Amino acid sequence: MVFVVGLLEFKPENMATQICISIREPTTQKAVESAARAAEWADLVEIRGDFIRDLDLGLLLRVKPRPVIFTLRSREQGGAYHGSERRRLETILQAARCGADYVDVEFSAPWQVILQGVPRERVILSHHDFEKTPTDLNSLADAMAASGAGILKIAVRACCLADNVRVAHLLERGRERNLKLCALAMGNAGLSSRILGSLWGSWMAFASLPGGDETAEGQVPADVMTYQYRVREISRATQLYAVVGKPLMHSLSPRIHNAAFVARGKDAVFLPLEAASFGDFLQFHAKFPLQGVAVTIPYKGDAQALAYSLSVAAEQTEAANTLILKESRWHGENTDVEGFLRPLRRRTHPGKMRAVVLGAGGAARAVVYALRSQGADVCVVARDAAKARVLASKFEATHAGWDQLESLRWDLLVNATPVGTYPETGVSPVPAGFLTGQWVYDLVYNPAETLLLKEAAQRGCTTIAGSEMFLGQAWKQQCLWCETPPPENVMENALTEALAQPLPNRMSRDR
Repeated sequence: MVFVVGLLEFKPENMATQICISIREPTTQKAVESAARAAEWADLVEIRGDFIRDLDLGLLLRVKPRPVIFTLRSREQGGAYHGSERRRLETILQAARCGADYVDVEFSAPWQVILQGVPRERVILSHHDFEKTPTDLNSLADAMAASGAGILKIAVRACCLADNVRVAHLLERGRERNLKLCALAMGNAGLSSRILGSLWGSWMAFASLPGGDETAEGQVPADVMTYQYRVREISRATQLYAVVGKPLMHSLSPRIHNAAFVARGKDAVFLPLEAASFGDFLQFHAKFPLQGVAVTIPYKGDAQALAYSLSVAAEQTEAANTLILKESRWHGENTDVEGFLRPLRRRTHPGKMRAVVLGAGGAARAVVYALRSQGADVCVVARDAAKARVLASKFEATHAGWDQLESLRWDLLVNATPVGTYPETGVSPVPAGFLTGQWVYDLVYNPAETLLLKEAAQRGCTTIAGSEMFLGQAWKQQCLWCETPPPENVMENALTEALAQPLPNRMSRDR
């Protein structure tokens, strides 16, 4: 069965992703210009008329580089329209007469007025829940379908990864009934529904204009949807990989791992899964099986407990930051160890070094284990003396108080604390006068050059940036997942490009 809707052909049995870029601009002219820009990536353009102060429908719809959805969202449904409801509905009808390919009207509004004046196949009946994902989405979809509207849109808020499973079930049921249904989950936890929605049966996927404002929480820029996540190429044969943690949305892992998969020619996509709990992640995995997972804060201990088998590094550090699916069971690895050692080994032999490690958390544990495994002498220094003592004892290292740092002699100083991370870039974990050794290694990678590294270089130390460790552990993950080394230059270029575009509140360590 094939439905022809406006300028688009919809085939439920073999649906390709349609990317819809939602335009939010303050003037008609800017909306026209943005719609023209959107044509590079979009199959559809949604113009949010409720944000346009000088709305001129004739000018707005005169030239359409892509089919246009006209939306005049009410304030009750998250929009910015201030006029009367009667005037709003009249404007929607006028937009249809002026050439809008589709018009959107809310299920909570007098939608019958729109269906009386616009052919049903051009009407999108929408519902938004900005607080939660309702438990009974099927009943809602049935009631909306009974209206006779040609296209249904249901947007809910994901409070956990499991809410994506509800959206997927809704879409799969809609596909079985040949409904033209767009369903998605807003918010960080709902990103998977935007990337995988078409695989589940969604009629379109919403994206923001690159460089423009998002019109809903969690929208992904269209160029990222197209080139990083390759949503138009995702099929049932596509293997799924992910990073799981919380918070997560500024993770750089998807960028470099997806670049590696493209360079390999591997049919796979790497997703960020911001999970409410590790059990929440397992519910997602039960519905959408993953082949490999990168695990970050705060779930490394959970990953270790889950794993059927562990590498020596994962067992010794009591943390698994990488899971590999082997014969339906998870094997746990800790690639932070190799990620830390790899850039160091390229420069020198760490075996005879005297090293001072700042911090006593999970990152410090991986560093201390890595250095001790090479034979280095290690001293742990942390604000919490008890934690420093426990960590040192576990790996037969020494420990010292923070007030003793100035008197310590070292060849290698490692910062395994978050001090110096964006936005607090003007601070260093140690005064510049303490930098008397040869090597300084900072695990923080945002900014790319921390104040600690700048001051260390000025004092003649050789420095190693945290981005090298991040790249090293990701390289090792690719080796484990694909059983062959990845194209390291591709991953390095992807990371360099990402770091050149700073994001607010990006995590200091994505491990």
